[in-house]
Amino acid sequence: MVDTVDVRRRVRQIEATVAGVHQETPDTASLFLDIGDEPHDYKAGQFITIDPHQFAFLEQTIAYLEQIKEGKEKPRAYSMGSAPHEEHVLITIKEERFWPGESKYPPVLSPSLTRNCALGTPVVIKGFTGAYTLPEDIQSKADNILHVCAGSGIVPNFALIKHSLHVADGLRHVLLYSSKTKADIIYYNEFADLARRHPQHLEIVHCLTREDPVDVEPSSRRGRIDAELISKYVPDPSNCFVYSCGPGILPWERKEARQNGVEPEPRFIEHVLDLLRDRGLDKSQIKQESWG
Repeated sequence: MVDTVDVRRRVRQIEATVAGVHQETPDTASLFLDIGDEPHDYKAGQFITIDPHQFAFLEQTIAYLEQIKEGKEKPRAYSMGSAPHEEHVLITIKEERFWPGESKYPPVLSPSLTRNCALGTPVVIKGFTGAYTLPEDIQSKADNILHVCAGSGIVPNFALIKHSLHVADGLRHVLLYSSKTKADIIYYNEFADLARRHPQHLEIVHCLTREDPVDVEPSSRRGRIDAELISKYVPDPSNCFVYSCGPGILPWERKEARQNGVEPEPRFIEHVLDLLRDRGLDKSQIKQESWG
């Protein structure tokens, strides 16, 4: 009963203000949200939601999409890249695009948040929730935390790593981060700085899929995350806990595949889960979040 009351207390509507904007990559931006006197009573790795109906300039777009979808547009969930000790709530948003023949519907919220969100913009958020967090007893489960991420899936893991290093819990983190090019690496400078300051507790390997790494620090390689790389950083599967976040099969893709009598094409998350299971990790040792 105590846990239920605590969750209800934390998940609430909050009036925030955009206190900072930072362009992370050509299609990704970070918003630093000032939540005033509201307590930062969230856990690293959790998320907030934003209802697009609050923005007047989206009214006609939303009305049209709700008509053709025959349903109400839902709030969008955004993982927080901030740790509770930091001044602002950080969300990092990758701009979704509409690709004819590939996308089901045009995106509603992400283009505006990444391209046209000015300082001082009021944003009502609902938070905080999500189970993609470090267990209270993590030290009794494992000494080594492996993070396997792609693209904007890095956001909650950025928070997890910062929080762990801040509280000095003694855990060792390894981040295997897949990006298309160096220009697509989110939080590149911040991670390089963390690795320099915490060499005993953080190791980073950038995996670039569309170019050879040049001057990518602290460590990099060409190619996708594979079984060899997983084996290298999981020498003892019994002493490892894994957090993986990146693109996964979408619900509508699964539904469409079932209707056609085929299996949906695996994406990053499905590929990583197969690698981890082949390495001998149990599902209880793996936490994953996906997006599309």
